[in-house]
Amino acid sequence: MADEHLTRHTLLARACDVGNERAWSEFVQNYRRFILYILHKLGVSPDDVEDVTQQILLALTRDLPRYDRTRARFRTWLSMVIRNAALVHFKKQKNQQNRLEVLKFDPALSTPSSEPEIDQLIEKEWSTYIASLAMERVRKVFQGEAVRVFELGLDGHSAATISEKTNLSVASVYTLKKRVKKRLYLEIRTVVAELEP
Repeated sequence: MADEHLTRHTLLARACDVGNERAWSEFVQNYRRFILYILHKLGVSPDDVEDVTQQILLALTRDLPRYDRTRARFRTWLSMVIRNAALVHFKKQKNQQNRLEVLKFDPALSTPSSEPEIDQLIEKEWSTYIASLAMERVRKVFQGEAVRVFELGLDGHSAATISEKTNLSVASVYTLKKRVKKRLYLEIRTVVAELEP
């Protein structure tokens, strides 16, 4: 169990070892969905996203040992690797010349002074990614109506409405929402600790 919760910094160090297939597999499991999501946001077509993802993972096997955490957060460095791979992909796709021009001249992607726009996109997507991973863990912990009650609350339903939909008392609705929220908060902290070296 402790082995599963090694810090991401340790995972990054282990993933740099070409012979450590388990560490590399864990690395890919933790970051692949984020890579796919950012490629989608950058406009890589669904037909090409798997190929570009594989190119990124290949580049990471080469570049990961050179990552310096004193110079940038890992997600910032990773997002630049993703963006650069997307740019290379668009350059290779002559039929996507218009998209290349958007990427090439988008100030958020090409000039240091406008980097906050891409940084905001990455921060937003990173937060969504973290919350999604944490919620997956919460779903494994709670059974019955607990997660449904919590999600109905997130959708804006009142405790009384949730009570009617689930045949639970209003007091039970409040209790379940509170338990799930507390666990989600803990899982978010755990995921952040694991994924942000």
